[in-house]
Amino acid sequence: MSRSRTYLRIPAVLLLTGCATLTGLSTQGIHVQAVDALDRPLTGMRCRIINGSAEYFGDTPMFDLQVRRSATDLQIECRRGALVARGTAISRSAIGGALKALLPGGTAMLAVDHLSGYGYTYPKHIRLRAGDHLVFDVDHERRDSSSRGLGAETP
Repeated sequence: MSRSRTYLRIPAVLLLTGCATLTGLSTQGIHVQAVDALDRPLTGMRCRIINGSAEYFGDTPMFDLQVRRSATDLQIECRRGALVARGTAISRSAIGGALKALLPGGTAMLAVDHLSGYGYTYPKHIRLRAGDHLVFDVDHERRDSSSRGLGAETP
C-alpha cells in the first residue's frame, strides 16, 4: 500500500469515530413532566431549567425541549402556587473516553468534546414529583429502558 493511501485513511477513521463536536449535535431533546405525591400529572407548572450553557423556561408538560449539551448538570425547578418540584439531570459522557483516548488525536478530541459540551448527554425523560428533589441519570436509562425517567430522591 502506498504511503499516500495510508495518510488518506487516517482522516476517514477520525471522521467515522471522531469527536462528537464534528459528528454530534449541539442540542438534545428532553421531556419534562411533573406529578403530585400520588403520581397524578401536574400541568401548567412553570419551569426553569439551567445548565452551564443556557437557561430555559416552559410549562409542564414539555416534550422534546431542545437543551444545549454541556458538561454541567441540568438543574430543574418547577412551581405552581405552593407546589415545587425539583430535579437534577446528570450530564454523562456519551462516548467512551478510554476508547477515544486510544485513537490518533484522541486526547485532543476528548478536550474539544468536554469544552464544547457536545460529548455529553442527559436523560431523555425527566419526571419530577412535587415536594421532592429527584436525581435523573442517563446510566439508569441505559440499564433499564423501562424506568423512563424515574428518579431517586436525594438526601
